[in-house]
Amino acid sequence: MRCQAMTAFGQPLEDLERETPQPGPGEALVKITRAGLCHSDLHIHEGFFNVGGDAKQPVAVQFPCVLGHEIEGEVAALGDGAKGPAPGTRVAVFPWIGCGQCTACKRGDQHLCGPNRVLGVARWGGLADHVLVPDADALIPIGDLAPGVGALAMCSGLTAFSALKKIGKPRAEEPIVLVGMGGVGLAGLALAKALFPNPIVAVDIDPAKREAALKRGAAEAIDPAAADAAKTFVKQSGGAVAAVDFVGAGDTYAFASGSIRRGGTVVVVGLFGGLANIPLITLPLRAMTIAGSFVGSLDEARELVDLLKTGKVATPLMEERPLAAANSAFDDLRAGKVVGRVVLTP
Repeated sequence: MRCQAMTAFGQPLEDLERETPQPGPGEALVKITRAGLCHSDLHIHEGFFNVGGDAKQPVAVQFPCVLGHEIEGEVAALGDGAKGPAPGTRVAVFPWIGCGQCTACKRGDQHLCGPNRVLGVARWGGLADHVLVPDADALIPIGDLAPGVGALAMCSGLTAFSALKKIGKPRAEEPIVLVGMGGVGLAGLALAKALFPNPIVAVDIDPAKREAALKRGAAEAIDPAAADAAKTFVKQSGGAVAAVDFVGAGDTYAFASGSIRRGGTVVVVGLFGGLANIPLITLPLRAMTIAGSFVGSLDEARELVDLLKTGKVATPLMEERPLAAANSAFDDLRAGKVVGRVVLTP
């Protein structure tokens, strides 16, 4: 198998060739057809997450490491006793695979498992032509979904879907604010349009991304850098019932929390990092809820794929590039030049 492997933090990926693995008991081998690039891949490549100020949370990986957790392909082989789709089936690969034994896994939250087997972090991921999946149950048939849609559903789609579900069922006239129109935010916009009758308000500092959001159905697109942008929005609209922060930075959280009405909810999704100043008295006085949302469960991933098969969700913006162009794709993603998602093809 050929792969683009990380051999050191912060260094270019290397083109490596290894013997194609064979699936053991309960495992599956998938021939990869599409793999999406995520901002989380950038953090892992850098070797840390920003937890505020000068503090950094290091990432533990074993080199060489093959990144990529948005994976789509065809089942190539099943190991003994594996309960998965038959060889030849088009599948999305749920990458957030847990240990299967802990409390989180037993309640169906294997994406929250501590000793996990996440593809692209703990196990080799999708920047390759094959991937060994440690549990064939993680394979989700995608039928005739457009190429790349199944891959993006496993992170950008699933992350947005699980976060939006935490909003509940708000009254139809109340706006929902989505902060950050990157790959996950645009996926969130498409899903929100399918899930809610509410006006969806997009927020981003990049004019190109605001324009993309308007073209994809946002009722309004706001530049958060404008003077008193959040206060102006609340004054004109009465405030959002909920705001989802797809960036997760101090400034984006400030806008999200400043945009909601009393009794509203802020869901923080992004992992950009930093600190937020939260005067505790504002929590009871504004009756606000702050929630975190980390990707989503296997059941939610299956639910999302079923929703995508109905055709009610707009196809995500994506740009295909060859796997060999992984380094330049990372550079463009890091520089903020990507609108939507880059999808690599072996």
